Amino acid sequence: MAGGLITIAQFRDLPEAGLAKSRLESAGITCFLDNEFTIGANWLYSNALGGVKLNVPEENAEEAKAILEETTESMASEASEESEEHLEDSACPVCGATEIETKNYTRKFAALTLLISLPLLLFWKRYGCKSCGHRWK
Repeated sequence: MAGGLITIAQFRDLPEAGLAKSRLESAGITCFLDNEFTIGANWLYSNALGGVKLNVPEENAEEAKAILEETTESMASEASEESEEHLEDSACPVCGATEIETKNYTRKFAALTLLISLPLLLFWKRYGCKSCGHRWK
């Protein structure tokens, strides 16, 4: 390490900084977290100290930035795929509309259980389509 250390990223939370550090270490890049223990002991200091700083040697700075950007982009694409899958699951089985109404009967059964002092383990969640009116469990 002929040069010094350069801060390539700042994180508000310690777990996120730890993930970034482990990504770089798995790629063979030496890196260090600044303010790691201070923010770990009292997370309220994060804003005052500028967050947890990820430092790498000057000669590895460009490669480290590229790795972090690549993983950020892949995580964003995975998140968008998950949200698309969630939209497919929450569609009406009859007409395919995504405007779904959820009725949760858990509170009603909990109140009934308290009133009659008998445990009723029937907790229903019903769905209804706002477009065609179809109801299902």
